[in-house]
Amino acid sequence: MKLKVKSKYVREGLMLFLVGLALILSYYIIHNTGSIGRGISAINGILTPFYVGIIMAYLLCPIYNWTVRHVYHGLEGRLSRKVRSYRIARFVGTVAALGMMITIICGFFVLVIPDLVESIVGIISDLPNTASRINQWFVRHIKENPELVELLQDNLKTLTDKLVDWFQSQVQPAAEVVLSGVSVGIMGTFRGVLNVFIAIIICVYILNSKELFQAQARKFILAVCKPKWAGEIFELGRLSNQTFGGFINGKIIDSIIIGIICFVVMNIMGLPMATLISFIVGITNVIPFFGPFIGAIPSAVLLLIIDPIEALKFGIMVLILQQVDGNIIGPKILGDTTGLASFWVMFAIIVGGGLFGFIGMILGVPVFAIIYVYLARFINDRLARKGMQTDTAAYEELEKFNINKEDIFGKERCNMGGGGDGESLRGAEEE
Repeated sequence: MKLKVKSKYVREGLMLFLVGLALILSYYIIHNTGSIGRGISAINGILTPFYVGIIMAYLLCPIYNWTVRHVYHGLEGRLSRKVRSYRIARFVGTVAALGMMITIICGFFVLVIPDLVESIVGIISDLPNTASRINQWFVRHIKENPELVELLQDNLKTLTDKLVDWFQSQVQPAAEVVLSGVSVGIMGTFRGVLNVFIAIIICVYILNSKELFQAQARKFILAVCKPKWAGEIFELGRLSNQTFGGFINGKIIDSIIIGIICFVVMNIMGLPMATLISFIVGITNVIPFFGPFIGAIPSAVLLLIIDPIEALKFGIMVLILQQVDGNIIGPKILGDTTGLASFWVMFAIIVGGGLFGFIGMILGVPVFAIIYVYLARFINDRLARKGMQTDTAAYEELEKFNINKEDIFGKERCNMGGGGDGESLRGAEEE
């Protein structure tokens, strides 16, 4: 039996209490943002293995599902008990998913690490030649500008004293900070390795228990919510899975293709560090819109140290590759996964990256796409109840260009609905 508050005074008192509680909480949050931020950071640090494990399971889920499906049907009829076939299929699916992940990680080390070491060794070995060229340039300009020598001699003692003071006041304390940071970094590395192992275990549990978790969530939602709201929550889950899954899997496939194309083209052009740079370009391509440029900048800097001409060739190649990806490869793979215009994609990346960093830049687009879908549904439902057109083209104004928008979008899409433009708008204003 539901408890209803019938007294007007009790309702008003309860409302005042809730408003007061909200004000107190708001005051506390505003004046303790630092403590709250540190608390959230500590909680995130504890939950990091769970985050990583969930991401691993989400990415490996298609491989796991495909393997379980085919192994189970392959064993069907060969074993006396179907439950045993199902258990074997889940075990094989787990091994296949983890094997794929380990293969990708090992492939990364085999392909990238040797090239990275070779590039670093090459840069270090080229430092004496670079220093020699700088020295020759300096000597040549001194000979051509004797007044520069006099200026340097006059200020040499002052410059030396300032350099010594700077070393004592800045470099020595910074060295102590660096040494302490190295010890902290070593401990952080061990902690990170431990978190990865824990995340793998969590990933295995999630892969083998995701149907159970889904069933428990459905039971809870159906028990707590009304059928209408339960259906809305299930629809939100379906839409979120479709949007996130399609977007992330599509971007991964797109990034692999772009990395391979970059590797092939760089080898054809004879550019150095092809493996390392192609890997950087492929990884950063996961970030929509800005990804290719984010990966191209450090790669161009590496090539600039070796040869400016090679860096220029690489910059032109990446610009062409980005255009091919943005206009041909990306749309073909992703299709209408998000349904967002380019402006809103850029908005979601900037806001997501500013609030949540690298992860926000990747997940900002699908999250904003889901918000966009529900906001569009709300607006279209409100317009439909008023008997007005839900197509956005009906509300565009092209009169300033002396263009009849019916010639562009068609008469049916431009019809505002109701009794015409004026009557519909007047009716909306009256409501």
